[in-house]
Amino acid sequence: MRYGLIFAGGGVSVRQVMELACEAERAGLDSVYVTEAWRSGFVMLTAIAAATERVEIGPYILNAYGRSPWLTALSAIDLDEYCGGRLVLGLGSGNKHINEDWQGIEQVRPLRKMEEYITVLKKAVSASPGENVEWQGEMHSINWSPAIQPVRDTIPVFLAALYPKMTAVAGRVADGIAMGALLSPGYVRDTVMPTFRRAASEAGRDPALLGSTIAPFVSVDENQNVARQAAREAICRLYSPLPHPYYDFVLREQGFSKAADAASKYVPERNMEKAMEAFTDDVIDAVTISGSIEHCRQQLKKFDGIVDQVLFVNVNYSGTSQEAILTAFRNLIEVGRPQGK
Repeated sequence: MRYGLIFAGGGVSVRQVMELACEAERAGLDSVYVTEAWRSGFVMLTAIAAATERVEIGPYILNAYGRSPWLTALSAIDLDEYCGGRLVLGLGSGNKHINEDWQGIEQVRPLRKMEEYITVLKKAVSASPGENVEWQGEMHSINWSPAIQPVRDTIPVFLAALYPKMTAVAGRVADGIAMGALLSPGYVRDTVMPTFRRAASEAGRDPALLGSTIAPFVSVDENQNVARQAAREAICRLYSPLPHPYYDFVLREQGFSKAADAASKYVPERNMEKAMEAFTDDVIDAVTISGSIEHCRQQLKKFDGIVDQVLFVNVNYSGTSQEAILTAFRNLIEVGRPQGK
């Protein structure tokens, strides 16, 4: 199984991200990704590409409502050339909070949009000069001839998916599925991946040729209780100012409705302590990676044979100094360091 580091954007500068990416590469991690939320996707990735030589890089994930498939293709072709063919495009529809509140863009028909978007995007990033790329759908279309030869025949595109219908879209058209946090190994194995593979097979695709990545919350501290408490707080922040629909859904799907109910009630009331009490140790141990470096390594082994790659999401942000945040990232790097290196 492959391990990577993901930067959500808070608490560290671009220069510090570049330095940490170098440290991750030297330690033997396989990839470095960026969340497009508080940092721009392609700008930060270009900085990481400039600082590294080997690691896979990519956005986790780009927002499809904020840019056209054509513009995404242009940026991806350029970045893939610059980084020497190391780019994997994580793409998703976002949610109403991101699209309508942050961007002022109506979120319309996300299932249809993503199926068409990825279809157009994959055609565009694979086209050679002189070739006419033409396709017409209900929400997207393209009629364009490129002037640049891509450095690869194609660029892998992974679709962010949690709900079953979007997971099926990923199976039909994407090169892989990009899963988020709060998913237990058992739920991924028994629910998400069968839906993904079944959709791929029904579309005439070989599921064995498609990839799978997951990005769990990882909380590292030699004191297990401290690590779990940081993970609790990170989960509860997903319920402010309103419950995040995706994460609320997966918690309930996995049998943790009592905790989800408490977070939905108490976080908007700013009673974080009461909300966190509902996330008992069994919940935290099921849906996060928490504990000492060695304990986290052991927990990650539960994903062996289920997904291809795990990206570590740093949860140690709230109320901490920048030095503590950097230490937390370096702990994640140690978690992913190949043994003996």
